[in-house]
Amino acid sequence: MAVTIDLSGKSAIVTGGGRGIGCETALLLARAGARLTIADLDEAGAQRVAEQIRVQGGAAIAVKTDVTRMEDAQAMAQAAWTAHGGIDILVNNAAVWTTKLFKDLTPQDYDHDLRVTLYGALNCSRAVLDAMMERKSGRIINLISDAGRIGEPYLTVYAAAKGGVAAFTKSLAKEVGRFNITVNGLAPGITNTPGAAGFIEGAGGAEKIARAYPLKRLAEPIDIANVILFLASDLSAYMTGQIFSVSGGYSTVG
Repeated sequence: MAVTIDLSGKSAIVTGGGRGIGCETALLLARAGARLTIADLDEAGAQRVAEQIRVQGGAAIAVKTDVTRMEDAQAMAQAAWTAHGGIDILVNNAAVWTTKLFKDLTPQDYDHDLRVTLYGALNCSRAVLDAMMERKSGRIINLISDAGRIGEPYLTVYAAAKGGVAAFTKSLAKEVGRFNITVNGLAPGITNTPGAAGFIEGAGGAEKIARAYPLKRLAEPIDIANVILFLASDLSAYMTGQIFSVSGGYSTVG
């Protein structure tokens, strides 16, 4: 008997869903049957992804969302509830990073990275939590990054923010498990996305970077989306508070 992942009837929110990993995740969750809310500061990008889902026969809305603002996070959650009748899955994917040596960063640089990457995950999780607790069911999936687990030069504040998201993941999981809500994270290595293009080029290109990876290639967005789909499904029902490296073997953190 084949095992399939069926998210029919589930409502999912993906932040930063207008491109890259977020876009691929939204498309994959929709193919599994979920109804999508695409949240992104880039409203046009979010609309493009939502329209692609609708063209393929799925249900999706786009919501312009600044995750640094609690009011926006709450409006995002309300839009998902109104359009889809509930909130079952939240993927906290939105993030930014400033690629500089720490000594060259300004307080404005690291304030921006922390507000989007760390506070964004806090705001969006808080915005959906009451609805999940009331229904005694939910999946919160946080994108961490290997930078937040093992550190990465030129990404010091981003790594600090992602380290905070990792600790938040483990702590929140212990608070909400009794409501049948799981909170897990996954930590991609360098992934071939538009947002990472500048970093990849500055580091010598994909081929050079891939030499450090046992699988000898960088991740594609679908590699990350596949693991998010698993964590969103009932196949992961007895897993919570965990961080999974999805990095082609680059990081083997215990």
